[in-house]
Amino acid sequence: MRRAAIALGAAGLVAAAVWLPASVAAQPPRGASAPKGPLNTLADVERAIRRCWRWPPASAIKTGMALTVRLSFKRNGEIFGARITYQTHNVSPQERNLYYRALVEAIARCSPLPVSPSLGQAIAGRAFYFHFEDSRKQRKASLDG
Repeated sequence: MRRAAIALGAAGLVAAAVWLPASVAAQPPRGASAPKGPLNTLADVERAIRRCWRWPPASAIKTGMALTVRLSFKRNGEIFGARITYQTHNVSPQERNLYYRALVEAIARCSPLPVSPSLGQAIAGRAFYFHFEDSRKQRKASLDG
C-alpha cells in the first residue's frame, strides 16, 4: 500500500509511539468548528490541519516541543486514527500534557474535514504525517558579532 505524507514544518523522525484514543477527540472545544470546505487537494488538508492547531500558552511552557503525528481519515473526512510517532524527549510531563491537550483539541476542531467525495475516496484509510515544532522558547542565533 502506498503511503502519502504531509509535513507541517521540518521533516519528523519516527520513534516510539503513544496512542491517542479516538474517543478523546469526540467533542470539539467550545466555539471551535471544522474547516470550511470542500477540501479538494492534499494541500487543502494540510492547510486545514494547520489552521486547527493551537499552541499551548507560551507562559505555560519552559522549552520547545516537537511532535510528529500520524493521522488517518475515513471517506467522509472523519479522523479515525491518531498516533504520536515522535516527541521531544527533554520535556517535563506537565508540559508534555499541555501539548497532548493541544493535539486532542486540534483533532476535535478538524474532525470531520469537509473533503470532496473524490478526495475522501483517495485519502480513506491512508496514513498522513504532520510535524509540529514549537520554537517560541528557543534562543535565536544572532548574526551580529
